[in-house]
Amino acid sequence: MSVQTAAMSVADETRNGASGSHAPFSDAVVAKADAVLKDAGLRRSGKGLQSTEAADLSRQLSGITRERRELRLEQKALTETLAKQNAIEAEISKLNLQDGELNLQLARVAGLDITSNNRIVALINAIRSQTVELRKQLNAQQDVVRAARSKLNQSEEKYAEAIFQARKRVNELSQTITSRLKAPQVQIAIDVVHANFEVPKEIDATSILRTLDNRLREFEKEVFQETIPLDVGANGSLFTMVSVNQQAIRMVIDSGATLITLPADVAQKLQVTIPDDAPVVPLVLANGGKINGRRVLLETVRVGQFEAKNVAAVVLEPIAANAEPLLGLSFLDRYKFELDSSAKTLGLLRIEESDAKSP
Repeated sequence: MSVQTAAMSVADETRNGASGSHAPFSDAVVAKADAVLKDAGLRRSGKGLQSTEAADLSRQLSGITRERRELRLEQKALTETLAKQNAIEAEISKLNLQDGELNLQLARVAGLDITSNNRIVALINAIRSQTVELRKQLNAQQDVVRAARSKLNQSEEKYAEAIFQARKRVNELSQTITSRLKAPQVQIAIDVVHANFEVPKEIDATSILRTLDNRLREFEKEVFQETIPLDVGANGSLFTMVSVNQQAIRMVIDSGATLITLPADVAQKLQVTIPDDAPVVPLVLANGGKINGRRVLLETVRVGQFEAKNVAAVVLEPIAANAEPLLGLSFLDRYKFELDSSAKTLGLLRIEESDAKSP
């Protein structure tokens, strides 16, 4: 018997049954109703209906769960590599302080106590040798951090795309189910299963896909994406407003700059403190000129809804009074970012780091 014939048969028996009691329909009628629902991509499950096409989507979400576990491992790996980098930087700062203190001692004994003078010089040389070795370790660790961050950014982009595609499929399936539920033969079949199995007569795509949709929403809660419109300066540079240590400042987006760069007067307005042992960073300006800066850590840097803590920056010498503040990779590389010069936008993507149980 064809599905169309089955639907007509169900309709006939439904009309016949309507003249009597509300007694359940026969097994034959139920079988015909099930055939109609199956052809519409639906099946009975308890007192509800399920989409037979939802199984593929469920498997897709299971795949996303596995991807999330792998992403958590990569996030953990990056955190560990950053901790090692911070430990090396802290040790270098400690040695720099010792170096400074020993130089003060050396100045006090110079020409007065040869023995003390030689001892202090030996200590200074030892500290500087340690510092040179630690800087080599720091450079190597920074390479490890960059590689880990690059890998994580790619994984986050892939993970987010998988979620976006799953949502697209769920929305398309919802529209398909809504269309199919409007078909007269499907409505008749629902009348049958309503009478026999208490399936709601007013059932819709939302209720049919609720479990699947709830699983997907758990994933979507972790994905943060924002496209930030940029302003254009007189020289064609792209600007945006940035919050540095809770204070707003306009900065040039510069994906070619390794660090956030602040002119001395801007750093002063932002109340950025330059430690005495802040490393000197040699820089090359856009016009080819060379200048030194001092490396500092900014407590917070925020663009849109994206906030990063302890962000490396460099404060330029006061001579660079006309330099623009630059938003460099020390912030941008925290996220998967896309600078679109033609559209004049900055796209940022991150996946929330959470130990919440996977759905």
